[in-house]
Amino acid sequence: MAHFFFWVWLLVIIVLVLALPSWPYTRGRWPYTRGGGYRYGPSVAAALVALLLLILFWLGLIAIAWPWAPSTPPPPPT
Repeated sequence: MAHFFFWVWLLVIIVLVLALPSWPYTRGRWPYTRGGGYRYGPSVAAALVALLLLILFWLGLIAIAWPWAPSTPPPPPT
């Protein structure tokens, strides 16, 4: 579980840092120079992608862990 959270948070941090509008290659691009709500578009899209990845990782973890979950033992034979 610790490895899972490490890789998920590392992936989220990378996506969010790359979506910052202060990078030199994004400063002069269309969404950032137009103004208004458009400049938040790439950051919102990156956050939604990170959220989608979190949900998919979480569902994958459940799908992997569920079959191995302990269950109640069968009743003893009579």
